[in-house]
Amino acid sequence: MNPVAWFEDPFASSRRAIVFPILSILLVTLPVLLFVYHQTDRLLESRIAQRLDDRERSLLSSFKAGGIPGIEQAIDNEIDTGIISGGAILLADPAGRKLAGNIASWPPVLRGPTRWTELRLYAEHGTEPQLFAIRVDRLPNNYLLLLGTNLEARERMRGALVEALVGALVLAIPLGIMFAFLVLRVADRQAKVIGGVAERIAAGDFTQRLSVAPGGSYSKLALAINAMLERIEELVEQLRTVTDALAHDMRSPLTRMRANIEKAATHSCDDVQAQALEAVGIDADRLLRLISATLEIGRTEAGVGRQQFDAFEFADLLHSICDIYEPLAEERGVSLRVEPRDGLTYFGNRQLIGRAVANLIDNSLKYAADGGSIALGADSVGDRIELWVADKGPGIPPELRHEAVVKYRRLEEARTTEGSGLGLAFVRAVARLHGGDVELIDNHPGLKVVMTLRREPR
Repeated sequence: MNPVAWFEDPFASSRRAIVFPILSILLVTLPVLLFVYHQTDRLLESRIAQRLDDRERSLLSSFKAGGIPGIEQAIDNEIDTGIISGGAILLADPAGRKLAGNIASWPPVLRGPTRWTELRLYAEHGTEPQLFAIRVDRLPNNYLLLLGTNLEARERMRGALVEALVGALVLAIPLGIMFAFLVLRVADRQAKVIGGVAERIAAGDFTQRLSVAPGGSYSKLALAINAMLERIEELVEQLRTVTDALAHDMRSPLTRMRANIEKAATHSCDDVQAQALEAVGIDADRLLRLISATLEIGRTEAGVGRQQFDAFEFADLLHSICDIYEPLAEERGVSLRVEPRDGLTYFGNRQLIGRAVANLIDNSLKYAADGGSIALGADSVGDRIELWVADKGPGIPPELRHEAVVKYRRLEEARTTEGSGLGLAFVRAVARLHGGDVELIDNHPGLKVVMTLRREPR
């Protein structure tokens, strides 16, 4: 599998959470076991070397005391008393002929003195070779003395150590998997808590905070996130307060200005003055609508309207809206039809959702080509409701669809028509209040605006 694809896989994080602890355990366990194996093997070899040293000193002492006959006698005594049992000993003359010992003949591969070599030899009257640690000493007059200790016990110990090492590694894998699942479960639970708080904040509830337990790195993370959320809430609240105050302060003088303009236009005798005053009044009305829309979006983004959540049928809502707009649609030569699924009940703010749908129909009637059609529909998709309004108009290019849902953003094609650029922004605010979002997609031809609403908004 491609390593890049492995890391991009949506399940890659779970696999990494399992694989990495296992690798960590193996990286720790393997060196420790190898160290134990090496140290145990060295200890066994040092004990074997010590036994060879002791036997070498004893035999060389016999040689110093009695020469070749003395060492021959010592070798025969070791064999007779069983001291050499399990070991090897051989005394040979300069020509390699056996003088004493329990080995049948001198091994041809041993041509001179050596402190340690491992060799398989046949013991006298033996049928199978055995592994020995061999030491060879050259005595005066080129006599050779061979001493050996059986290494079968060491080989068995090595086999046992290898089995223990493999067993420890095999045991480390399930333990690593258990540990990884435990870590993954704890991390997943904490991630779900953080994700849930983030979703509620994204829906407009800035009062959400993470619970903080004493101690631990998660507590430090929770404290840092809570501090960040408090700062964000403070800044958003300040911005909202300034915006609301400004909008309220502007609405009152604009209302008075509109009333005075109407009064002046009523008493004006000059047609030119009356037309000018009427134009100013129209602009004042636009400003008032813009301010009202801004305040409404701000309240929706702040979560105002959650208290009015109630159960309602989408079919009833869409049919009611269709009845309101049908005369205007007929006047413009546009067919208006409803395609909801019957029995689709939803728990939300019926009034805000209805106004969002009305905004979408207004946009479709404004920009859709005359003689076209507009479709309203709703359906259940998993734990969400998809509510859409589709038309057969010119649509919006894919690269401009993000701009279309941002407040006060108007596309070039729409600047010649009346509007404030807040219609789709309000629709998105309503969708987010209900735990969803808005998506603009092709209707082939035309534009389809889909509001996604979570079934149980939080």
